[in-house]
Formats: sequence, structure tokens, C-alpha cells
Amino acid sequence: MKSQKYFLILLVILVLTACHKDIPEPETKMAASTPANEETAEPLMPVSGVESEAKDPFYVRHQIKGKDVLVECIVQDVSFRKQSSKEKGKIILYLNGKKKEEIHSAAFIIKGLPSGKHRIGLELVKGKNADVSLKRDFIVVIP
Repeated sequence: MKSQKYFLILLVILVLTACHKDIPEPETKMAASTPANEETAEPLMPVSGVESEAKDPFYVRHQIKGKDVLVECIVQDVSFRKQSSKEKGKIILYLNGKKKEEIHSAAFIIKGLPSGKHRIGLELVKGKNADVSLKRDFIVVIP
């Protein structure tokens, strides 16, 4: 009787371990797609796409998350790190035509924008010069 009980428990454990789902690996998509919450009305510059990133010396991508705007900049031949052999750079952020701040990183978040339509301007300054190298503008609508 005792051996039947152990045999039954062993059989149940064996059946339970053998019955699991084989979850396949997700397939990666080659084409870039626009996220559902990213602003697509009135684009002043390309916001996504592999071709734009390769050709554009100052590529900017943004995404809206609530009242925050996540911004990512990809700049050819410019680094924002202190320990780099490339030319150093910084980004000057303008919000609705007014200078807001200087940014020393390639990705940043503009936090707490009020509801409505906002024009965001980015100016890339290379090296120690005060000359603006490249500019990008785009419009976001905060719900």
C-alpha cells in the first residue's frame, strides 16, 4: 500500500513536469514601426527609421510618456563623454522658443510639460566653440 502511494505520487510529479508549454522565441521585425503613443502629426523631422539614422549627422528620436518627453540623439563624430577621443559636444534645449538648459548627454527627459502643443528645439554645439553646428525642431502634443 505504501509503495503504491509513492508510485502514484511519483507518477503525478512525472506527468506534471512533462506537461509544460514550449514557448517559442519572438521573431524580430526588420522594419521600424512607430509606437502608438508617439506623436505623428506634423513631423518636422524623421522620428524613426533605420535609413534616417544612417544618413543624418544629427538624428533625433522622441517619445511621449504622459507629461514627459523622452529624447534620444545620435550624432556622428561627436561624444558626450568626458573620456573620449572624439570631439566633445553639448545640446542646447529650447522649449517654445525659449532657452531652457544645456544638456551634456545624448539621451534625456523633458519632464512635466503642461498640456498642449509645444515646439522643442535642439541645437548641437561641438567643441569649445559657441557656434551652433546643427539644429533640429519638432512639435509634441501633451494630452
